Amino acid sequence: MSLTTEQGLQILIDWLQDNIDCETTIIFDNDDDLTHSAVLLPCIEQALADVRDMRHLKLLQHSPLK
Repeated sequence: MSLTTEQGLQILIDWLQDNIDCETTIIFDNDDDLTHSAVLLPCIEQALADVRDMRHLKLLQHSPLK
């Protein structure tokens, strides 16, 4: 079974939210920037919204005019 981009992003969002809820201290980049789940989550949520918007626009583009 193949995972869609939307499904993959939603899994990542759920995982990041779980990290936040459990107060996990995972740092995703380096000791200077300290990008943790709460910082990363809004970026991934925006990416999911953008992917959904693009899918919707693509569907509109391919819909016959009525």
